[in-house]
Amino acid sequence: MTNPFLPTVEAEEVPQEIDTDPILGNAAELTGLGAPRMARDIASAAAAPPAPSITADSVWLVGASGGVGVSTLAQLAGDSVVDGGLHEPAWQAPVYVVASTHPAGLEAAGELARANARGDVAYDIRALILVHDRPKLSRATVQLAKQISGVYPRTMTVPFIPAWREPGTPEIPRNVRVQLVMAALAPKRKKKS
Repeated sequence: MTNPFLPTVEAEEVPQEIDTDPILGNAAELTGLGAPRMARDIASAAAAPPAPSITADSVWLVGASGGVGVSTLAQLAGDSVVDGGLHEPAWQAPVYVVASTHPAGLEAAGELARANARGDVAYDIRALILVHDRPKLSRATVQLAKQISGVYPRTMTVPFIPAWREPGTPEIPRNVRVQLVMAALAPKRKKKS
């Protein structure tokens, strides 16, 4: 019970201590160049991606969602593979859908398969490439991935490769699954008659 004759003292809020972030340190945010200046500074440096040289052997990689590794895979696979995030797949072009194994990525791959079944995409989906987003997948993730894989003509996987998440030029690791994906994306050699 409080005394009505004494002034009310409000409790002081104790500020919570912010955790240390590897980029921001103990700061809540980092300020840099103003947006108009930054846009001016980088606009001249950003060149449009060169148009791909399309051949009969070209295949497109289309991300089911963003950040799934399409650019990395296209860069590693060579000139016959076109990054669908930079260039729209040609009509009836052979497409490999790339999806991450997190729930949103798998759901996006499922939605793209449904759109394909409805005839809402103008390209020919040949396969699903699942890129693991972490070293060990949960049982629920594996179950969802198997379910989504069942609606694609074929499915391949790329294991979690930490080096691909670091700055620098990615390299093709000596991993059998990665080698199989690269072989599937390589131009098919014609048999000699």
